[in-house]
Amino acid sequence: MKKFTDNPWRLLALISTSVYVIFWALWYFCYKYVLIWLEGYSYFSTLPDYWELCKSLPSGFLIYVGSFLHQFYLMPAVGAAIQALFDLWPVLCTGIMVIRLTKDPGRFLWISLIPLPFFAYQQFWDLNLLLALKWFIVFTSAMLVVILVTSFRLLGIVIPRWICNTAFSITISVAALGLSIYFLVGFDPRTREHEERACLEFLGERHLWDDILERVTPQEARSDEFKKRYALLALTEKGILSDYAFRYGLAGSDDFFFRETIEPMSLNFNALLYQCLGMHNASIHQSYQFGVQSVSGVGFASLRRMADLYIDLKDYRLAKKYVDVLSHSSCYRSWVNERISKLEAIKDSVPSYSDPTYAATIANFTHTISSMVDRNRGNRKYTDLLLCSLLADEEGDKFKKIFSYVAQVQYPSGKDLPRLYEEALILIAMVDPDILAAYSISEDTQRRFADYVNMMNAGRGTQALRKHADTYWAYSY
Repeated sequence: MKKFTDNPWRLLALISTSVYVIFWALWYFCYKYVLIWLEGYSYFSTLPDYWELCKSLPSGFLIYVGSFLHQFYLMPAVGAAIQALFDLWPVLCTGIMVIRLTKDPGRFLWISLIPLPFFAYQQFWDLNLLLALKWFIVFTSAMLVVILVTSFRLLGIVIPRWICNTAFSITISVAALGLSIYFLVGFDPRTREHEERACLEFLGERHLWDDILERVTPQEARSDEFKKRYALLALTEKGILSDYAFRYGLAGSDDFFFRETIEPMSLNFNALLYQCLGMHNASIHQSYQFGVQSVSGVGFASLRRMADLYIDLKDYRLAKKYVDVLSHSSCYRSWVNERISKLEAIKDSVPSYSDPTYAATIANFTHTISSMVDRNRGNRKYTDLLLCSLLADEEGDKFKKIFSYVAQVQYPSGKDLPRLYEEALILIAMVDPDILAAYSISEDTQRRFADYVNMMNAGRGTQALRKHADTYWAYSY
């Protein structure tokens, strides 16, 4: 240890390297998906009008610099490196000031760690890097002033001997570092929740539905509204919603999307949902609302989705507009190049808006899906959403009517019905026995229903509901 205290620059290098490596690892391994989300939530353009916009905002220059840096968070290793640099900078600047100002500085370099917990306490929710950049400027300025002053006169400040105590300096160093780590990853439970949600958003954007269902257990879906919606969307996209909807906590048609929200992640989920359902106009609307929530009034994630949606709609003019907007950012060259051929392919096409399948509203989810089912009776995804919504809303009569309407196309033989539909039909048959004349209920469902009824009749209702917890019978009870 003595060789380090005798050479304070070597000790400062050791401290700085340790801090940088620790905080890079924390950001990369604990908040990898938050870093990716930050890129999608931000926006940067090399065009002069973006700089003019930033100039009109308070702290405009800092916003401009922060948005420039956020572009690179799409690569989480780079994003973690930038975040760790902001953690390192107060330590490095304070260490240089200690070396320049004090006599025998090697014994006092633990002081360089003191600013770290104060910064780490606020860093996570610094979504536009304003705080980080302000700290960067303040500590850089203070360091340069000290270097300038000590260039003319070495002050050699003498610090009381009791502060030189090795045990004291080690205790403070460990406490400062430990407190900083705790503030970043353990103090606020919302940070872990934000990472989990950002991860689901990442998987959803890439249509990795199996991975979503691996991460979201039925128990989590029933207790977390955000996770529930991603789980239900994953079930819908995999074609198994009509088997497991109630297992994942479906309690009403509103559980499929976020109603009347301005929360960015919720709006982005709505945009993804409508995109998956082929409702481009609704997805564009939600994407626009999501982009408006960012500091710049638009974000990379919403721009990407709108560009791809307009390409799907064969609207060359608007698709080219959004691709051109993204071409003026620093990290989108390959993304833009991938879409040039798609743009050329639709250059002379007629936009698809005239197709009635796109004429969907979003005022009421059940009415919207009903409209889509009416136009696309053979679409299993639409019918599953509508029928499961009706079951969850206890609309048995409407379920029976609409199921009879779509079953002629989707289940013409009356066999191989999804589990929840069989459970609903066998329950409806207790009032309307004729309903089963057109459909064949599997032996497994008949056996389970007989067991459920026998347990109920025997006064073992609690056990019956527990044993058949994910059935429509338990839900309707």
